[in-house]
Amino acid sequence: MKKKWVVIAAIALLVIVPVGLKLVRSDDGKKIDAEKISQRALTPSILASGTLIYESQITLASEVVGRVKEVLVKEGETVKEGQLLLRLDPETSRAEIAQIQASRRVAELNINRQQVNSDAQAAKQKRYEGLRAQGMVEAVKYDDFVTQRDLAVVELRSSRESLKQTEAQLKQAQERLAKTEIRAPVSGKVTAVYIKVGETAVPSATSIAGSSLMIIADTTSLYAEVNIDETDIARISKGQEAKIVPAAFPDKSLIGSVEQVAITPRQAQGQSRTYPVKIRLQPTAGIEFHPGMSCRAEVSTKKTGAQKSLAVPVQSVRYEESETGKSEKADKAEKGRASVYIVVDGKAVKREVDTGIADDAYIEILKGVTENESVIIGPPKIARFLRDGEKVSVNASSDTKPIAADKDKDKSVIKIKL
Repeated sequence: MKKKWVVIAAIALLVIVPVGLKLVRSDDGKKIDAEKISQRALTPSILASGTLIYESQITLASEVVGRVKEVLVKEGETVKEGQLLLRLDPETSRAEIAQIQASRRVAELNINRQQVNSDAQAAKQKRYEGLRAQGMVEAVKYDDFVTQRDLAVVELRSSRESLKQTEAQLKQAQERLAKTEIRAPVSGKVTAVYIKVGETAVPSATSIAGSSLMIIADTTSLYAEVNIDETDIARISKGQEAKIVPAAFPDKSLIGSVEQVAITPRQAQGQSRTYPVKIRLQPTAGIEFHPGMSCRAEVSTKKTGAQKSLAVPVQSVRYEESETGKSEKADKAEKGRASVYIVVDGKAVKREVDTGIADDAYIEILKGVTENESVIIGPPKIARFLRDGEKVSVNASSDTKPIAADKDKDKSVIKIKL
């Protein structure tokens, strides 16, 4: 019999103790996380997308037609200004120079011949002037001598001009020969090589085969060029800080500052207008910079000396549900009410608030709460379903305690006597 009562007592213990503990815990209310409301300098940001670029990137193109004889650099190689990168076959240019040099020599011989003829005609005219003065030469014949002298002078001048023309052609041919050697216009890195030995380089402004030889970039300055929507461009100014996250390194970021804001917008067909903004980046260890990489940017619009304002964590603000099921954040025209829950005397008290600007973590509160009050911030699975006046208890790990705790709480202890 005694054994039977022991079994009954044990069963009762297993049932009553959990119930009792639950009752004790229920007196504490729901466990929540809270944070004191304080003054903060909010840093609103603008999100944008773009690409990584170098400050200076030059596409080299040939100025003469020629077959590629040598390519002396490879993609990724660092080069110095003036370094020989590529050589075209110079034989055609050399043959042209030899031909023009021969023409110049012929022109020089013509000048010498015309000079002799001109001098002879000048001497003959001088003699005929004396004979005419003595009446020994007819006037018509004398005029013929004068005409021949003038023609000799004109032919001499023509030969000299012909020589100048030949020398100009020679200079152009020598420049074309020099252009068969492609040299680096700036120091930097070869980021692309588009042509191979044996292919033909073609001077052209259009994108045809052989028109582009290679690309050299000045790698000393790293930039991100992002497109800012026209609705946000007024808030962008030089010197603002920005965080750039390359698509290839989503867990890493580059820090930079706005250096240039475009005045003229870009507009693709079917898209809104955007303004290119150049952001100078600081080199960061662990991130290999590749120009052309897609990236996303977060530009901080915080102004120097910005005033602090009352703010709460963004997750603490709740928006009323509209009749259409949309949140008030998306449908402010319908209701536009937001609320937070404040811990007062161990209870969750609902407060309607007016919100202002926000950043990633905090949102400005214009009206509805005061500094140092405790706002409920989580956990989400509890805070989401809180009701006005519901009993709560702040977790010890929270950054704050309730304003007025329920000091006179009567904690019941259930004792079971076996």
